[in-house]
This record gives sequence, C-alpha cells and structure tokens, in this order.
Amino acid sequence: MIHTIALLSPIYITLFWGIIFLTKKKSDNAPRWILGLFLIFACFLYICHAIFFSKLYHLYAFFEGIYLYTGLSLYPLFYTYILKLTTQRFKSPWYLFHFIPGILFGVVSLILTLTLSPEQRIYYVKHILIETNLKAINFSTLPGIKGWIFLVSRIVFIVQTIVYLILIIQLSNKHNKTINQYFSNTEGKNMNWVRNLSIIAFAVSIAAIVFALMGRSYFIHHNLSLLIPSVFFTIIFFLVGYKGNMQREIFERLYEPEENNSNEEIADSTENDLKTRLIKLFEHDKIHQVNNLRISTVCESLLTNRTYISKLINEEFEMNFNEFVNKYRVEEAKQLLLSHENDKFTMEYIAQQAGFGSVASFSRVFKEIEGITPGKYREKHSTHAK
Repeated sequence: MIHTIALLSPIYITLFWGIIFLTKKKSDNAPRWILGLFLIFACFLYICHAIFFSKLYHLYAFFEGIYLYTGLSLYPLFYTYILKLTTQRFKSPWYLFHFIPGILFGVVSLILTLTLSPEQRIYYVKHILIETNLKAINFSTLPGIKGWIFLVSRIVFIVQTIVYLILIIQLSNKHNKTINQYFSNTEGKNMNWVRNLSIIAFAVSIAAIVFALMGRSYFIHHNLSLLIPSVFFTIIFFLVGYKGNMQREIFERLYEPEENNSNEEIADSTENDLKTRLIKLFEHDKIHQVNNLRISTVCESLLTNRTYISKLINEEFEMNFNEFVNKYRVEEAKQLLLSHENDKFTMEYIAQQAGFGSVASFSRVFKEIEGITPGKYREKHSTHAK
C-alpha cells in the first residue's frame, strides 16, 4: 500500500494540474500553458520512476531516455515559465539551447538501449543502476558506456539545478523589486512563492541525487524510504500548481509604454513643485484610498511621467512607490482605528477605506510599519483612552 502511494501520488498531482493548465488556450495565457507543459514533463518523469521501482527493468531501459529528457528539461521549463510570466522579451530562439542537454542525453540513452541485447539491458539496470558499482564499470562495454552516460547526466542535473536556482531567485527578486515601483497592492503579483519553492525543491533534488548515486537498492527494499521524497515532491508540485493557478499575468500592465505627457508641463514642474503637489495629492486628495492604485494613475493626476515620480519618491523619500503609498494607508487606518465612531466597524471595512486590497495585506503591512497588528493597536489605544 505504501509502495503504491509513493509511486502514484506525484503522478496524479502533476497530471491533474498539467491537464488544467494545458486545456486552456495558449493564446489566452501562455505562461500557464508553459507551466502545464512543465507539470506534464514531471508526470512522465514520475511514470519512469514508477516503472523502475515496480521492477520492470527491461521496460525501464527503454524509458530511461524519457527519464533523462524530462528530468533535464524541468528546470529550463520552469525558468521559461517565470520569464514568460514576467516579461515580453521572450522571442529569441536562443532559449531553445536550454533544452539541448535533455535532448542530447535522452537520444543517446535511447540509441544505446536499442543497441543492447535484452540480457545487457537487465544487467545494466540491476548491476549498474541499482548496485551503483561504478568501479566495476567497463567503459569498453555498451552497458558500461550507458552507465557513464547516466552518471554524467546526474552531474549535469546537479549543475543545472544550482544554475537555474540562482537564475530563478534573481529573476523573482528583480520582479518583486520592479512591481513595488509600479503597484500599491502587490497581492497575486509578487513571486516570493517561486523563490521559496525553488529553494525547497533544490534541497530535495540534491538529497535525492545523493541517495541515487549511493545506490537505489535501499529504496527498492525499503518502501518507507521511497515514501519520504515522494511526499515532499507531491507537496511541492501541488503548491506549484496551486500558486501558478493563483498567479496573475502582469507583464502587459507592468511594461506599458510611458505616457506622452506634455514636455512643457514637465519642464514647468520643478522638483520642489512636483514634491509639493505629490504630497497634496496624498494628504489632501487621499489618492491612496484608491484600492488598485498604480503609479501611472498618480502620473496622470500630476501631468508627469513615471521617471519623474519614481525618482522623486526613491530619492526624496527613500522609498519605493509601494512603501510610499502604504505609509499613507497605515496612517489612514490608524485614524480609523482610534476613532470612537469606527469602533463598530470591522477590519475588512477599515482595510477597504484605507485602500488595502485585503485584510491579510492590511495586517501584514500594518505590522511591518507599526510593529503590532491592527487589532492589538486598537485594543492598546482604546485601553489607554479609558
């Protein structure tokens, strides 16, 4: 029972999410379509795992080419998903080079399998893969050559895992920094989940490879040991599918062209004048109460462009746009929390009035700035008032 659960759970999860994403038209949401392809590749990878650990060794010898191809294509596909999600600069054919290792090792493995006799295929799986008797591998024999090909593919996978982990973290951090310059509410737009899941997947992948290089015989004879990595990857792929389904495609709005405002208007706007009008827009007109406020909306109100506003907020206030807006929203929320007239109002109402997108966002930002939750803040100050 445990053995079956360990083999099938990651297959079901990846197939489930893969079908959901791939059944949507690619033209409607290309990033999710790529994510669906990533999950289907993962599904085939775990089908190969299931064949191996079901001791169908002769069949696995043929499937090993698929195993190497899908395994070495997973990180490139996930990186492609992040690129497509966050930027439109994704039309150069050089991105196809990311998939060369998977294609190369997959094809070579399949050719060698077709060259081996049935007895050699069984010998390869039992004595080289399971026992991992690398010292006894004879490079002059076909099973030995295939064994070294597999070993090199694992080394390539480790290098690939490290490289793409760094690239994915850099890309997600750069993306998060950029959206904080454009949006006041970043819910569903930030990519912290990508960074966190990538780090977890990296740790589990390295552990799995180390155990695989030590020998697979332990996993074959101890079902519980197989369940542990299976549970980890099932959870990771479920979260990837769930978070990917919640993630908003935002690059079209993020990289919209600059407004063609009047140069005369901009020239007449000195830095001090622009700063004065910006403060008035927030303190008097309370533009921060607009729920989905973007920097482009502020630019339209001040008849200027993003370059001027971003530079002003970054240099004069030493904040990004998101922090600048949230400072005013928290002050607005504090007034509402301290008002006796608003004692009867819920946190949902106060969050909405202050301009936050949700109570969760309101509580998180409020605590980051004030060091205390909104509820504790109201309780503390209402007690002092009494």
